[in-house]
Amino acid sequence: MRKTYSWALLLGLVGCGSSDPAPQTAQAPAPSVAAPAATPAGAPQKITAEQAVTLAQELIQKQDINTAVQLLNEAILANPKLVDAYTARASLLADAKLYTRAIQDMDAVIQLQPENAKYLNTRGYFHLLLQNNDAAMQDFNQAIALDPKYAQPLNNRGLVRISQGGFHKQSGELEKVDGEFAKAVHEFDAALRIDPKYVDAHNNRGFALSLSKKYDEAIASFSKAIELNDKYVNAWNNRGQAQALAGRPEMAIADFTKAIELQPATMEYHQQRADAYLAAGKPELARQDSDHVAWSYELDALNRQLNAEPKNPESWVARGNHLQKVARWDEAVQNYDDALKLDQDCTDAQVGRAMVLFQQQKLDDALVACNTILKANPNRDAASLRGDIFFQQGKYDAAIADYKTSQRFDSQVAQAYVKRSELRKASGEIQQASADMVQAVRMDPSLRATSPEVPVDEAPAAVAPGAFPVEAVDATPIESASPVAPTAVEPAAVEPVAPSAP
Repeated sequence: MRKTYSWALLLGLVGCGSSDPAPQTAQAPAPSVAAPAATPAGAPQKITAEQAVTLAQELIQKQDINTAVQLLNEAILANPKLVDAYTARASLLADAKLYTRAIQDMDAVIQLQPENAKYLNTRGYFHLLLQNNDAAMQDFNQAIALDPKYAQPLNNRGLVRISQGGFHKQSGELEKVDGEFAKAVHEFDAALRIDPKYVDAHNNRGFALSLSKKYDEAIASFSKAIELNDKYVNAWNNRGQAQALAGRPEMAIADFTKAIELQPATMEYHQQRADAYLAAGKPELARQDSDHVAWSYELDALNRQLNAEPKNPESWVARGNHLQKVARWDEAVQNYDDALKLDQDCTDAQVGRAMVLFQQQKLDDALVACNTILKANPNRDAASLRGDIFFQQGKYDAAIADYKTSQRFDSQVAQAYVKRSELRKASGEIQQASADMVQAVRMDPSLRATSPEVPVDEAPAAVAPGAFPVEAVDATPIESASPVAPTAVEPAAVEPVAPSAP
């Protein structure tokens, strides 16, 4: 069972606490920094360090992180005793997973305000994220000593106990594991006595109980967290895992389904539901979830490839083809258009757009697109696709001609021969109808059950599709059509669908 307890930041760093600026005199004006904005004359505006922190906090809300950090750096240089500047910068550094540097900022804060329990709790939390358990425990202990009614360091101390239990388990010190988990439950109970509605503590308590294999008690704790906040995805996921471990796959499926509703991009929930479906004897549903996980990981790989090669049209085509697999038509077409913007003669992108039209049952438009491609150059995929279009239109002679051109031999092609055989038989062309059925059975031996009159020696094993020289393809459209010029658009920004862990 994976660690999925909430690592939510328990102290809002931006703007917490009060600053301790140096005393100012009439002869010593307040330190100032250059604001990012400029006056109409072009000269940089001067603002105080405190104003810089306020502006940085506004920029953080607007996601202008680089400018915010620059302002905070300048504010700290201008006033090294400005606590709010350190805490705001520590929060940004922690968001960037630069925990060691965040701890350094909290060191400066605690030097300025050593009696503030919240700052000690925050520094301890950063130590915990680095698995510096001893340093984290020391900070949490000191925070609790300063404020015994402060629930968050008690909860965090419970997380340290869980981490230590995991360390003992990995080290083979199994006799110490259950003791640490029991101590963790005790810490969470202490936090909940102070704040009975502390959702994280309920969730974390359930996690510790699950690690101790006390699944019913764990489920009760997770249920309490959900009762307090039914959008708390970690509790839904954790309860699902506990239900699965307790041998209740149907209840686990329900919990994982809710977690997926809340965070559909988290592949872990889909995989866990797949496991629960298997345990419940539902292999087809399990396969659907597993296929979705595999598809999403492949999309993530394609996104990384695009980030590395944004000017490669084939990278856009590959992503468009992948999106087609799950009927995300508009996104797929946009990717093909992106490829054509980079290379207007990219045949793979043109075929991809034609395939989308076909899948959307816009057969006439798809036919025009295929004719345009084949008029310019021979292409096996375009010929094969045009064969499918003709098949759906009931034009079996034309379909078979394209299938031959593309050297395609599969059950779909066999069906084209079956359909033409039926038409020929109805019109009295018995010999030609029989020849078509012989060809159909050659490609798909399963048809023999419905056509026992076909001689056995006339129906060898199905011929597998083979590679063929591109120049062998007949590029002449069967039906003339006006070329459709690809639409030129700017490449769209890649939005990766990467699997995320809670």
